[in-house]
Amino acid sequence: MIILSGDALIDFIPDKTEDGADCYCPAPGGSCANIAVAIGRLGGNVGFMGGISTDFLGEKLMHFLETSNVNTKYVARGPQQTTLAFVELGEEEPAYAFYDENTVSRLWVRSQSPGFTDDVKLIHIGSTTLIEPPVSEACEQMFRIERGKRILSIDPNCRPGNTLHPAVYRARMARLIAMADVIKLSKSDLEFLMPDTSFDEAAEMWISQGTSIVIITRGSQGVLCYLPGHKVITVKPDYIDDVVDSIGAGDTFMAGTLTYLQKEGLLTLDTIKTITPEQITKALEYASVAAAMICQRRGANPPWEKEVAERIASKK
Repeated sequence: MIILSGDALIDFIPDKTEDGADCYCPAPGGSCANIAVAIGRLGGNVGFMGGISTDFLGEKLMHFLETSNVNTKYVARGPQQTTLAFVELGEEEPAYAFYDENTVSRLWVRSQSPGFTDDVKLIHIGSTTLIEPPVSEACEQMFRIERGKRILSIDPNCRPGNTLHPAVYRARMARLIAMADVIKLSKSDLEFLMPDTSFDEAAEMWISQGTSIVIITRGSQGVLCYLPGHKVITVKPDYIDDVVDSIGAGDTFMAGTLTYLQKEGLLTLDTIKTITPEQITKALEYASVAAAMICQRRGANPPWEKEVAERIASKK
């Protein structure tokens, strides 16, 4: 099983009323919740771990997870409020304004959720849960405990506007990334975390620390992937004409990659170290199709396994 440990929140997405006035529509979201839902819909074995409120917004999030085949036994329900995020759509990546002070997701600590069972093979963390304690400290402690026992995966999904202490955050991210077996980040993430560092320099440093896979997404420029002992692998995006928004595209890309590797039996501590360029290329190509499809939909509404299979078949 793949466990996504992190944020589950409500996105407020820009829209128009019938008379043309500006408004916002609420929709389930959060990077880690989005990845979990996408993996579940793509046919992967997945669970979500983190804090979800007992309020009515929390019920919407639980429905989002459970109806998408996500195991929720590691969820900790609490009376605190649900994190809210207001979205501003941009040409490449959406911008967010988060409201998460004292929310259930922000206050989650590891002891609130059950211990891992033996079927958990990979733990993924990322996004807003890595910015401030106590949840950021809980994630770091969990990585330290689970290192060498399970595959560790991370997507910083940085939110500069929500990061009040950038130096502290960058130091924490450096420690977490150094422990990760799989790293996925965007071009803008790298620019925020390590200014003036090239893709090659960053990837080579992380691989020298023991990372098995480094994936860097660059929007319309495609994806770069680095493996130990291999030249950089480039995968072009799956282009679509009818883009609605890009909310959840990076999350769906991560989900598609992990789901493909899981189905191929490649998510073990031994196999993750020996993945070939051919294997990772197929995973990234599959992920690109799934990520393109979510851009045709409003908000974080990942495609289902059958839909992705039909799109791939139509391209042949």
